[in-house]
Amino acid sequence: MSAVIGGLITVLFLVFGMSGEQNKTGNVTINEAPAPKTAVSNVSSGRSAPVRQVYVRDGPGVVSVDVVSNAGPAGGSGFVLDKNGHIITNEHVVKGASDISVKFSNGVRKKAEVVGDDPSTDIALLKVDAPRSMLKPLTLGNSDSAKVGDPVVAIGNPLNVGISVTTGIISAVGRPIEAPNNYTISGALQTDAAINPGNSGGPLLDSRGTVVGVNAQIASDTGSYQGIGFAIPINTVKNTVKQLATTGKVEHGYLGVKMFTAGVGEISAYSGVSTQKLTQKYGLPSHGAIVSGVQKGGPADRAGIKGSKSQKDVGGIPIPLGDVITKIDGKDVSSPDDVIAVVNSKKPGDRVHLTVVTPGKQPRQVTVKLGVQPKST
Repeated sequence: MSAVIGGLITVLFLVFGMSGEQNKTGNVTINEAPAPKTAVSNVSSGRSAPVRQVYVRDGPGVVSVDVVSNAGPAGGSGFVLDKNGHIITNEHVVKGASDISVKFSNGVRKKAEVVGDDPSTDIALLKVDAPRSMLKPLTLGNSDSAKVGDPVVAIGNPLNVGISVTTGIISAVGRPIEAPNNYTISGALQTDAAINPGNSGGPLLDSRGTVVGVNAQIASDTGSYQGIGFAIPINTVKNTVKQLATTGKVEHGYLGVKMFTAGVGEISAYSGVSTQKLTQKYGLPSHGAIVSGVQKGGPADRAGIKGSKSQKDVGGIPIPLGDVITKIDGKDVSSPDDVIAVVNSKKPGDRVHLTVVTPGKQPRQVTVKLGVQPKST
């Protein structure tokens, strides 16, 4: 994954008569869209009129973000959250910046300050002192409602060539992506809408014109657009922004385990060894995430979960034989991503209920009280 460094200027599709709900946290107001009734269906049909209409009306809600740091000038993008001057962008856009400014679509530039940032979700909340008439808040949607094949739109400044409009679809949902501090961001939206270096921090919009994600990364062999981009789900962003607005920081739940990259079922598929043989020969359950290590003194360690003491060669793949998490909060676990997604949805102090199998032994029930996630892995 290569982080996309730069600014995305984007716009909204209009649904006349749509009313939003306001969710106030601290001095931040989040405009949230109600449940959808109808949607514009021709976003990706090749017709230019809706895109032009959106650009003219809602482009002022998006800003470019310019930063100065020891690494030199750089930038990204952001979008207006409320009339109090709060702006959302990526954490990696403003990381290490000694000076931050935002430029509105009318050319006016304003100095910005960081209210708070969270590398674990790659989100930063900025604030500018600007006339309320200049602030055009965007409406936040529901990323959980995004489905594969749904049309999306992005307008931005890729490679600093100027404002460009791209459209595409949701290519996949529920993708895990790596955060700037090496933790995992769960539930990312994958899109083929063209985003390139120069697009970070801008919104990804659904066919109603509501923000469903914040564009953050691309997957590329060349470092440029190859049709695989990722946006941080807006439901994750909402939770992050609420905490940043209240305390200036975000605390995430922490289990304290390292897991093998593939689940038991995936190991079977990759190695060609059946799950039945994995059980017979290595004592592994039919599914689950293998714990390769635990943080000493961490939540999992205190709950008695053990990492691997040895590895076994399975079809040419070295597999650690630690405890296997087969269920979390009553749901089957097929891969480490299933565990990460649940833990990411929790707060420090919350409890998760695990079914754990030590290879060759019977399943046991373990309850773990989550700790506070360290700053980096």
